[in-house]
Amino acid sequence: MNIYAWVGMLGIIFLTLLPFIKKENRSKGEIRKAIITVVIVLGIIVAVLVFNVNYPLALIAGFVAMILFNKKTYTKKRLLIYSSILVIIGIAAFSVFRDNPDYVLNHLKENPQTTSLYVAENGMELMTYQSDVVRPLASTVKMLIAVEYAMQIDAGILSKDNTVSLDDLERFYYKNTDGNGHESWLKRMESEDKIKNNVVTLHDVAIGMITYSSNANTDYLIDLLGIANINAQAKSLGLTQHEEVYPIVSAQLIPKQLDNTSISEKQLIQKLEEMPMETYRSTAIAISEQMREGTIKVEEISSDISLKLQRVWSDRLIGASANNYGKLLAIISNDELPGAAAGIVRDLLEWPMQHNKGNHERFAHLGAKGGSTVFVLNDAMYAEDHIGNKIEFVILTDNLNFWQAQMLRYNMNSFESKLLGDKDYRQKVQKELSEL
Repeated sequence: MNIYAWVGMLGIIFLTLLPFIKKENRSKGEIRKAIITVVIVLGIIVAVLVFNVNYPLALIAGFVAMILFNKKTYTKKRLLIYSSILVIIGIAAFSVFRDNPDYVLNHLKENPQTTSLYVAENGMELMTYQSDVVRPLASTVKMLIAVEYAMQIDAGILSKDNTVSLDDLERFYYKNTDGNGHESWLKRMESEDKIKNNVVTLHDVAIGMITYSSNANTDYLIDLLGIANINAQAKSLGLTQHEEVYPIVSAQLIPKQLDNTSISEKQLIQKLEEMPMETYRSTAIAISEQMREGTIKVEEISSDISLKLQRVWSDRLIGASANNYGKLLAIISNDELPGAAAGIVRDLLEWPMQHNKGNHERFAHLGAKGGSTVFVLNDAMYAEDHIGNKIEFVILTDNLNFWQAQMLRYNMNSFESKLLGDKDYRQKVQKELSEL
């Protein structure tokens, strides 16, 4: 739910309860209707936040519930009207929310300035649509961090079995800013009894970064591995279109450090946008160091960040080209990393094989890391079937509005599945994008 959805839901509750300020409005019938309305709205919120139900679908379900609980519904005339409305909504919902991989293809075709697609098959590039343009990676950059982690394990600098205090991780945890990724990882650790005396293994921290996309784990690992080492690793891998890495969480705190009562949000945004990128990075690094030392206590800082400020943060996230991440995927898929590093990175990235046993029927290997913000939706994956055919696939999208983001999320899985498994569809996508 974004800020507009929250305003809408809370607005309904407020307007429902507002009439009860006057005593004469507090009849049993009106109280009953108000209770039903509030319960339905809270049900929508719970369905979206707890059970990850698509917000528009939850909204439609809430509308249907309002009709069913209204006594006036059960007349011939109203039943006919509401039945007609539901049929229309059902047809519209089917046409909009049906599984449609072509929605992603059409978005690519219609938005060349903000999208990239890279596809390679058995070492041959098939599609390089806007793939040399540097775009914000969001959490997709965690692939590179995973590689540096694996290389340091292989070199004996670190051990997978090193222990990490949860308190040390919490210093980098900014609540409600990573889609509940950190909380989900902690729940898994608890359910598998992997938390001993408030510590976990370093490898489990890396799993939290990749499988659950915990930003706290990511910034902890960035600090542990060393930013200079990660940036040097990008160069050694030949990632020539990759911006320098800096902490993800602490960058979200930059507006809080600059903000004061003397400037408006508009002035704050202007100040952020005018800040040189090198200054922006060094500020994020300095804040991250203070978080590690405990001089900045992130748990005391509000995570209420406006969409306009989120946009600045999203636009300034670490960027790279789809070409570069296609190259990185090929290095991993072809086991070109030295020693144990290759197996360690596969272990981290091939979580889709562990979480969906059905993938074992189609693939010998399937590794992936996505990344998203309110305005960005990315994915990078490699696949190998049981006879050795390999595909690397990277899609980067930026500047998304709310509707585009929702529809891309809804249809991305079917697009990726068809692109990976259907040669005819790959040829169709290749043809249509090459004609632009």
